[in-house]
Amino acid sequence: MKIKTSISEMLGIDLPVIGAPMFLVSYPDLVTAVSEAGGLGCFPSMNYRSTEELKDAIQEIKSRTKKPFGVNIILYKEHNPNWKRQLEICLEEKVKLIITSMGTPRTVVREARDAGSLVFCDVTTGRMAEIVAKSGANALIAVSQGAGGHAGSISPFSLVPHLKESTGLPVIAAGSIGTGAQMAAAFALGAEAVYIGTRLIASNESGAKKEYKQMLVDSIPEDIVYTDSVSGIPANWLKSSLEKFNPVEKHDTKDEFKRWRDIWSAGQGVGQIHSVEPAEKIIKNMCEEYESARNKMAKMEN
Repeated sequence: MKIKTSISEMLGIDLPVIGAPMFLVSYPDLVTAVSEAGGLGCFPSMNYRSTEELKDAIQEIKSRTKKPFGVNIILYKEHNPNWKRQLEICLEEKVKLIITSMGTPRTVVREARDAGSLVFCDVTTGRMAEIVAKSGANALIAVSQGAGGHAGSISPFSLVPHLKESTGLPVIAAGSIGTGAQMAAAFALGAEAVYIGTRLIASNESGAKKEYKQMLVDSIPEDIVYTDSVSGIPANWLKSSLEKFNPVEKHDTKDEFKRWRDIWSAGQGVGQIHSVEPAEKIIKNMCEEYESARNKMAKMEN
């Protein structure tokens, strides 16, 4: 099956489905599975403590699939002091897509363009999107209310069409998307691709612990808590996991990894997760549900 949009054509993929880069979850197994299923797998550079390990991971993925994939780079020096070297490695290895978070991507866009890579940028507000658009980014990732991990507070029903109208850039919808009907709704709002995160945590190839995956299966939207108490930036977390955390004033790098390892994030789409399955099956099911949703809407029009 193929779904043709400007994003799928830009990336050279069959399906406008991007596997969200998730800290301590998205590793080569999951990235490869999503890309081989027709979407585009991604992982965060911060999954690896050294730039040598990052390079090894990129080369491993390239050895396992000829399909394109992406790497997410956080641009705040306080969170990721090695981001410039990480970018260099990604461009040297000809990574198809660079996804930026938490910072102005002007430098990234300039260097990526020269290297032949694309740049998509996480945004949560219209003001942030304007800054990104002026930098020359290729597309926006609208991280809306209900997204897993660091998320915005604006409804996707408002954020997606607003970004599309105000910037003219292609928009990827992110937040609580895990079914084909939700994918169809995102496209109806003007998105040209969808970002799948929480649903893929509950996949066989995910790097998450079994207990984490089971908690997703057992959870409902009311089990998601939006708070800045973990990282200092508002994010969505599983309530049962969050209750084990006692905030303290200072954390060293080791503590940061422990917090993200032991406190589990998830989006409000957990209510649609009923089992742990292979990533390929998850994406295939979504596409079948998408076609079913389109058929239902067509019948309503008639």
